[in-house]
Amino acid sequence: MPGGRARLPLCVAKLSALATCAVAHGGIVDINGGTSWNGWTSVGNSRTAGVWVRGSTTRDYNIYSTLFTLEAGQTVGGNRLSDGAGGTGAAYTGDTQSSLFSGSWRAGDRIVGVGLQYPGAARLSNIWVHVDWTGDSIQAASSVGASDGAYGASAGDLSVFSLGGSGNERFRSKQYSVFTGPTDGSDNFITPYGMNATTASPARGFAVLAGGSTIAATSAQYFINLDAIGRSNGGAGHGEGLLGPSTKVGFLEADANWNLSQQVFSLPTPGALALMGLSLVAPFAPRARRRRT
Repeated sequence: MPGGRARLPLCVAKLSALATCAVAHGGIVDINGGTSWNGWTSVGNSRTAGVWVRGSTTRDYNIYSTLFTLEAGQTVGGNRLSDGAGGTGAAYTGDTQSSLFSGSWRAGDRIVGVGLQYPGAARLSNIWVHVDWTGDSIQAASSVGASDGAYGASAGDLSVFSLGGSGNERFRSKQYSVFTGPTDGSDNFITPYGMNATTASPARGFAVLAGGSTIAATSAQYFINLDAIGRSNGGAGHGEGLLGPSTKVGFLEADANWNLSQQVFSLPTPGALALMGLSLVAPFAPRARRRRT
């Protein structure tokens, strides 16, 4: 992945697409960092066979996904903490309510979301969310604990980095990166919005801090705006691909000491795509494929 930890091995997983999938109405999707999951679908646990790829620990958490249309009445639950404030166990941090309708985001946009919930002792401090548009770059391990999972990226794939810690970017989506070629030991990517969080980016992030902590979260939600991608550069985008029936969402998540795990799941189903009126054609960017093993 892009950035200082870009070459850490990723643990990725793949879920078979469900036969049917309902697209949530924008107003019923809970965007609050993960204090509730109305409008979200359970993907499974981080250590579910078919979801797990690799990891240096047995980090354990639940995974959710959503696909919905953003409506003008959409709200974000909770209030963003002042910079440097300690966690209360239910306090929200990340992007703000206004970010839903500012910068690159507009009412009526179609949104893909991934959520993580930590019911046990594990906590989130760092995460890369990765979109593998045609599902040709990420492969789950054959079983939990196996070392045969693969991670890579092709031209058009993207990733978003987020980290905890104090400051006004805590758990916001930053370093939106678009790959310009296969990951082959070199960093083939661009960061069209720079290295800091900005509402110009098609990505947003929200989280709930752990009790007494400013750097760790008990849950988090990250969103990719499919329509904002296409118009963020005068309507041309930055080479990103298109959502299709084989699209996967993968991620590397870790605590403050970089004890990590990596997962992936398929999103969405063909039924959901049809309901949203999305094109099923492959991304226009070349799909040169080269996996890490």
